[in-house]
Formats: sequence, C-alpha cells, structure tokens
Amino acid sequence: MRIFLFILSALSLLLAAHRFYLAEHTGQHKGGLFFLLIGIQLLVAAALIGGHREDRATKPPQSTEKEDRKEAGTSAGNTRVEQEKES
Repeated sequence: MRIFLFILSALSLLLAAHRFYLAEHTGQHKGGLFFLLIGIQLLVAAALIGGHREDRATKPPQSTEKEDRKEAGTSAGNTRVEQEKES
C-alpha cells in the first residue's frame, strides 16, 4: 500500500510540474496547484502508513508476552521438580 501511494504521489507531482510548465505563459496555475497538493497529501499519507507499520512490527502483541511468561514459569517449575527427584 505504501509503495502504491508513493508511486501515485510521484505521478501527481510529475503532472503538477507539467501543468506548471504549460501554464507558465497564461498564468493559470490552478491545475498545477491541485496536482501539487494531491501529490503532497499522498506523500504524507504514505510516510504515515510506513511509520505506523514499523511501530506495529517492533511491538510484540500482549498475548504473546503472557504466553511466554507462562511457558517460562512452567519450564522453571519442571526443572525444579526434576532436580528434587534426582536428589
């Protein structure tokens, strides 16, 4: 999704540059400004989506932390029981 938004943003910025080039002699820059603003919005949206995905990837879910703690507790308990049986 992020790559798609970056591509759309680049396309919109290229269209804005072309519109500004065509409107240089006439002074009507409305079309160029429109594509420029759309391109900037798409670029910002892509950056925010990318940052959000990176944040979610670095944080482990709460449920896996609890499961890891339970497994660590049961394995520690099992080793204690085995040590007591051996002695």
